[in-house]
Amino acid sequence: MSSESAAGKSKKKTQSRSLTGGRIALFLVLLTIVMLPGMVYFFGGGEVGKMTPEDSLVVETVSEVEKEQEGTADPVVVEKIVERVVEKIIKVPVEPKPEPKPEPMPSKFVAYKTIDTAKLYNGLQIRSELETVEGGSATAEREDPSSYVIELAVKIKVPKANQSLQDLAGLNEHLPKMLPDLGAMVESGKVSPFYYNLYELKKKRVQRYITRLDRVLSRHHFFDCETMLELQHPTSQQKVLLMQGEMDVVSDGSDGDRWPKLDEYISMSTNYQPFTSYGWPKKTKTANPLLAGRVAKLKKYEAEFKIKGLSIEKNRFLKSNIDLLKREIADLKGRSFLIAEADPFIVMPLSMVGKTKENAFGPSFGDYAVVIYQDKVYPAIVGDAGPAFQMGEASLRIAKQLNPKSNPYSRPVSDLKVTYLVFPGSKEEKKDAPDLVKWHQKCLELLGGIGGLGEGYQLHQWEDLIAKKRAVAAPPAPKPAVVPPVSPVPAEGKSKPEAAPAPAAKEKKPVDQKRKP
Repeated sequence: MSSESAAGKSKKKTQSRSLTGGRIALFLVLLTIVMLPGMVYFFGGGEVGKMTPEDSLVVETVSEVEKEQEGTADPVVVEKIVERVVEKIIKVPVEPKPEPKPEPMPSKFVAYKTIDTAKLYNGLQIRSELETVEGGSATAEREDPSSYVIELAVKIKVPKANQSLQDLAGLNEHLPKMLPDLGAMVESGKVSPFYYNLYELKKKRVQRYITRLDRVLSRHHFFDCETMLELQHPTSQQKVLLMQGEMDVVSDGSDGDRWPKLDEYISMSTNYQPFTSYGWPKKTKTANPLLAGRVAKLKKYEAEFKIKGLSIEKNRFLKSNIDLLKREIADLKGRSFLIAEADPFIVMPLSMVGKTKENAFGPSFGDYAVVIYQDKVYPAIVGDAGPAFQMGEASLRIAKQLNPKSNPYSRPVSDLKVTYLVFPGSKEEKKDAPDLVKWHQKCLELLGGIGGLGEGYQLHQWEDLIAKKRAVAAPPAPKPAVVPPVSPVPAEGKSKPEAAPAPAAKEKKPVDQKRKP
């Protein structure tokens, strides 16, 4: 009985060891299965190979281990299976990636049509279509102009002008309160023909440069004017041309009488000109600061023009520039102009100036104007003309007032939220140098003619920057010398007046030689 008991115990121990070994084998197999992708990736150079039918043992091992847990499987067999599986995992072959097959070349003509969209640097949206159809021989198609054609179709939505007080206030909420009578004027006003003409000129320019996409107007410059309204006050009959748009910057102008030395950063900027359309006769002999440079350039061109053997194109270039420089030099010697850095003025499209006989609301150079932005009102004049198809430009002085970061290369306002009021026929009979105090008073009177400014709004008073600059640059005035009074010489026969007694000398106090420590 003891031998049977010992045999039973031995059998149980063997089964227990078998069960323990089976569990270990199960754990190893499961761990191997979990780690299989990583092991294949690591030992296989980073690529997972396909398993062969022989590798199916990895899957079958799970069922064998499960049987072993029930005590029916041989632990030795399980261990062999595990060893075999691990060995197969390490030796999994890696199949090379198949090379991409080249696309087959066409064996016949295939019709083709594609549509692409893109955006140019100037904001224009481009939609292109490419379509091919089968034609005749290359020799025949080469001679046919219609066989290779680019068709351009430009579609533009021309904006509708604002015509109501609500529309105007949508861009500046202060307008109804700032100009209390604006609503009554808008009701009886109309969209100016200048507005429609402006957009006609824009369309013609696009048509002109349709094959030069780099010169076609950008979206920004095409849509630069919100409205132009011809308004008249019902009581005073005062006329005013109201415009809404953006504000670009002009840095032109020069005047040796007032400002003999210009800022080189401005005068050397792109497209700078020393002239403005508004000008007056010079009053001093101080030369214009831009005169010397043009005189030197004229001498250079004239000397070069005398050289024989130059090409026709070179001679034409020199002759054209010589004539231009002579006119500019004469203008700089005889006239003075506004200075964009110091004088507040606005620029009108050239297509709108000089039309007073055609339209009573046509502006003229020197007409008084008012610029409104947000809750501020600024006096100005119409001082220059710009491109006929472009609206919304003012001097650097106004631009920096609206936005201190503005400069000749950066506009102060890109949105169409600037309101311009031009009072047609308000110019002075004689053009003269800017008088900012007078300009303020005249603009205040003209605003009064259309109902005046509302409560809480004031017309800005410009500081005279030129007078301020002169005061800083001028040397201090010398103090007048003190001359002692001279006694009058008595007439002959008369006694000299007695001299006034000299004032008694003040008694000097003794100086205390002792000093406090």
